[in-house]
Amino acid sequence: MYKNLLKTALVVLALATSISAQAIDRQHLAKYAAQLKGLKKADLKTKIHEIIGNPNTLKYGGKGKGTWWGFYRTDRIAETNECRNRYSDKKFYFTGNYETSGASIKGMNIEHSFPKSWWGKEENDAYKDLHHLYPSDSKVNSAKGNLPMGKVKGSDGSTEKIGNSEGTPSSFRVFEPANIYKGDFSRTYMYMCTAYQNLTWKGDNGLRELENNKWPTLQEWAYKLYLQWVRTDLVDQIEVERNNAVAEIQGNRNLFIDYPYLAEYVWGDSVDVAFDPYTSITTAADDSRYGNQVAPKVATPTFSEPEGTFLAPFNLTLSCATEGATIYYTTDGSTPSAASTKYESPVTVSQTTTVKAIAINGADQSAVASAIYTFASSAGSCYFVKLSGQPTTGKKYLIVANNGGTLKAAKRATPKSGKNYSYLYEQDVNEIQGVIIRSDYELAYTFEASGSGFTIKDNADNYYSHQSNFKTFTITTDASNADVWNVSMNADGTFKITASNDGHLILYSPQYKSFGQYANADAANLYPILYEETTYEVAGIEDIQTEAAAGDGKIYNLQGVQMPSKNSLQPGIYILNGKKFIVK
Repeated sequence: MYKNLLKTALVVLALATSISAQAIDRQHLAKYAAQLKGLKKADLKTKIHEIIGNPNTLKYGGKGKGTWWGFYRTDRIAETNECRNRYSDKKFYFTGNYETSGASIKGMNIEHSFPKSWWGKEENDAYKDLHHLYPSDSKVNSAKGNLPMGKVKGSDGSTEKIGNSEGTPSSFRVFEPANIYKGDFSRTYMYMCTAYQNLTWKGDNGLRELENNKWPTLQEWAYKLYLQWVRTDLVDQIEVERNNAVAEIQGNRNLFIDYPYLAEYVWGDSVDVAFDPYTSITTAADDSRYGNQVAPKVATPTFSEPEGTFLAPFNLTLSCATEGATIYYTTDGSTPSAASTKYESPVTVSQTTTVKAIAINGADQSAVASAIYTFASSAGSCYFVKLSGQPTTGKKYLIVANNGGTLKAAKRATPKSGKNYSYLYEQDVNEIQGVIIRSDYELAYTFEASGSGFTIKDNADNYYSHQSNFKTFTITTDASNADVWNVSMNADGTFKITASNDGHLILYSPQYKSFGQYANADAANLYPILYEETTYEVAGIEDIQTEAAAGDGKIYNLQGVQMPSKNSLQPGIYILNGKKFIVK
């Protein structure tokens, strides 16, 4: 992002809109986006999805409180009652009592700017989401169809075009918006492929534009082109006010408008930089930086570890992309300056610490980089580490799926009243230096040896079995009625957990957000990972100096062998910068 902060002027069009929605300020915007702090790339995109997904959409169409009722609030120019048309120069107007009737405008259609055929035309929230629905000249709407959005060969971009693509892996027909709306539609597409990244994309045109994954979801040619467009066609006041109006109706926001450089952290030049919603430039009403900022001549320092919670001490490396720059840092939360500690070697972090850093090159100084590193307390905690072999009878395990970088743990079965079967629904869990920490055993399952396999018992003492061809789990308190499950490890570290009576597999379904029992594995579902309960306690760094590897910033065992990664530490005694610390 810092490569592309250009000195710009915020474009404010002369025609005032009727939007009366209250503008958001930086404080409330940061609170809305707080969960994005410290995240990068795929993890950042998935968390955006979780924040902006599930909007309270209006019913689709005209009459009453539907889409056109929404358009009156999002796309009407107050002074003239004109309905803003982004697809042609033709003018259309709201006439009569549109404010309450919600009637449509003759000659206009509701345009799915992100074509509905790309997810099979299912009338879901994506079908009704005002963030991508726009009033459109019906003739242009028909011509555009479900084409991907791209660059038309030979086009100067002055007006909307449809034609053969330029800059794509192969030539196909695309729709190109006019220059003044390129950024608008790009931010719309970024919103849609994030808010609805859980959908399955279909059709030739849909799959030319999109991939069925959590990141990047947009094809590489597409996100690279849209990044160019959002850099040149900046967020204007019309977009800001429309975003506020839609948010008032639906309860969710297009964060790619609120944070105009957010796309750089998801797909662009800042994918390796942790996003901070509290300090990032916004289009909020009380943030004057957007449109007036000048990029610092010195790049902001980056940290080798994103902020978060840690179990063991580690070495933090600081770096700066600006050649010849010198880094200065603090570890007490104070703002660094040229009088602060000069960075010369990795910084050992062994307790909860706030690290801040700047880079200076001559008379030029970077923005401040900041991260908080928290060390977890072992008091009252249950630790689980990834299993790399067969389960041990009597031990407790978490059944977890890695869904696009987000760990989903299986919650115990909760049948409806009068029933004895249920899916195992998901709960997000976090891995800290290879360890999942829980405050209790609510998500744990005990594996008990039985025959050639194991019975599986949840924390409520229910055993699990499979009945007929159903995908649900049947529960019983009688171990003799439980299924025996055969457990084997796959090459990628996941596990094949198979019911011995009928061969059904325990798999996680991203579509249904639950674990079920399936007759066959397929690409749409995920094998689980098993995390085994363990004792994992960091006793701390003893104040004992040793001769081995003093001050070189690496971790060694007592035989002087350098450990490959702090995430790989097993229980034992290690040496870091000449001091011992113990992992129990």
